[in-house]
Amino acid sequence: MDIAITWNVREARGDWPIVSSDLGLDNPLRTAVMVSLFTDRVAPVQPTSDDVAAGVQSPTGAPGTVDADPRGWWGDGFSDIPIGSRLWQLKRAVKVGTRAIPREIEAICTEALQWLVTDGVAQKVAVSAWWSATVPNMAEFTVTITEPGGSSQQFTFSWAWEGLT
Repeated sequence: MDIAITWNVREARGDWPIVSSDLGLDNPLRTAVMVSLFTDRVAPVQPTSDDVAAGVQSPTGAPGTVDADPRGWWGDGFSDIPIGSRLWQLKRAVKVGTRAIPREIEAICTEALQWLVTDGVAQKVAVSAWWSATVPNMAEFTVTITEPGGSSQQFTFSWAWEGLT
């Protein structure tokens, strides 16, 4: 077991639940997936063509302002491979059509979870994303992790935007 993380969709943040005056425990693979997806990965200097198609831009703005912040985790300074995902960059995305942003979510999540395959924790990672049928400014996505023994675990998440129409 590992420390549990509960995700608050409305506030777009995770929290550690307290159970009987102690930290709650959960499936360690779920915890690893949540840390990988919902920790801010540093933004690349140059966005990919898929990033551009989804409206993702590199941070711009005056140095020292929030608009210039490429984010990232401080511990990445000690590693060649950054942790986290670039889902935060979709905050600037514009919903055009039905596939660009879900496709970008799939690419971002796959990138963030690749370490599971590289480290031998998973044999395969598959991500499927789509627009919510009930909430217009929310995307939903499923992460399926196939473990080395062939069994798989599936986790479903959602990501909402303020002001996205």
